Formats: sequence, structure tokens, C-alpha cells
Amino acid sequence: MDFKEIKNTEHYIYDSLQEFKLHNSEGVVRHNWRHGDEGEWVYTDDDFVCQILKKTFIGKNKDICIRTVCGTFLAKDMDREMLGDEGIPENIYTFSGKNVGQEKFNKKNRTSSELMFARYAATGMGAIEAYKLAFPDAKSEDYIKNRSEKLLKTERIEKMISKEIRAKLDEEGVTDNWLIERYKTIADLAESDTAKLRSLDSLAKMSGLFEFNQNKQEKLEIWAGFSPEQLEEVKKHGKPELIAHAEKTKND
Repeated sequence: MDFKEIKNTEHYIYDSLQEFKLHNSEGVVRHNWRHGDEGEWVYTDDDFVCQILKKTFIGKNKDICIRTVCGTFLAKDMDREMLGDEGIPENIYTFSGKNVGQEKFNKKNRTSSELMFARYAATGMGAIEAYKLAFPDAKSEDYIKNRSEKLLKTERIEKMISKEIRAKLDEEGVTDNWLIERYKTIADLAESDTAKLRSLDSLAKMSGLFEFNQNKQEKLEIWAGFSPEQLEEVKKHGKPELIAHAEKTKND
């Protein structure tokens, strides 16, 4: 929860509907800020809750203009989202939102917290626990669950986690060459054929031998009692019995 004081009145933004209800038990929240009226409580695009402070119509087309503590937005501009997670901008009265200094400050803090989240996740910690440690100000369980799941799916976080895991492996001396040498040693010296095959399979995959084009498949059908030549004739005049079906991928 955060607020901005305007003319001696505090205007709040809540992290979730649950938090809003704790302070406004009888309050009603519309589904989306683009359809709200002045004075109504609405959802932002990332499910925060705030109040429409001003609704006006601008330009020749009378475009709807919405102002909240998150800033000023055109309702028809679907490319620009109202995000409570970005915080309250210094200037809520312009379409540009935050000034350059504020944007850099917020981005720095957000990136730092995301990096901590990635480091915790790289240790094997659960996403929710990692989020709570990296973003200690977040209180709503539903919000934490949703945000942690979304972060894990973002490309930048995936790269951060991969980088952190790679760094930890390097610290322990588990380099690519080390892994390949160990697999080769097992393949050469293992007494179990199963262990040898697993090592050879891993080495083959590392070398790219088993890289397949997943978009192309070759179908293999086995028909009872027919050679390929006979099958062509039977297909023209009869109804052969399908006894097996398989698919395999192949390169061009």
C-alpha cells in the first residue's frame, strides 16, 4: 500500500483487492480502470487497486482521459498499461509519467530486487519464499504468488537465474570441460552397460548429434500381413488392418 497527498488528502493505491478490503470493507472495485468513472475504485492492469481522481474528455474525438495516483492515461491507448508495481510517479498530471531521475531510481531498485530474487531461486529456494526475501515490502499472499510466477516466466529473470547457477557451478569447478571429461571417463570405465549408454547418450546430446527438428515428423505405420508393395495395392482395393502407429522426428 502507498499513497500520494494531494491538497491535504491522502489518495491510496493498494497491492491487492484483499488489502483494499481491509481498509474499505464496503468498497466496490470495478474490473478495469479504462471503464471506471470519476471517484470509483478500479483495478490497474497488474491488479493493484486505486481510485480514479479525474476523468475528462480531450481532443476533437473526446477521448477519455483518466488520472489516478499512478499517473494520467488515455483509455483508448491499449499499448500503455497502468501498473501499480511501478509505484506512484512524481508527476501524475502528464502522460509522460515519471521524470527521468525518478525512472532511473525505480529501475535501479527494481533491478536490484529482481537480481536478489534470481539468486535465491538459483539456490533451489521456492519462488514464493525467494520473492518474500527479495521484495520484503510485499505483504499480500495472492500478489506474491502471482508476481513470483510471472517473474519466473520472464526472459530477463530466466537469464539471471541461469547466470547465477553458472557462477555457482564455476565456483565449485564444475565447468563444461569437467562435465565432459567425467562423462567420457564413465563411458570408458563403467562396468555397467546401462551407465555407459547413459554417458554416451549425454555426450551425444552435448555434441548436437541428437538435435531434431521438432516441426517435421516421419510417420511409421505397420500393417498386418502386407509388404510395402502389397500395401499400395491393398490400399487401392481393400481395408488393411492397422496394428501399430509411431512417429519420429527427423532432420531435413
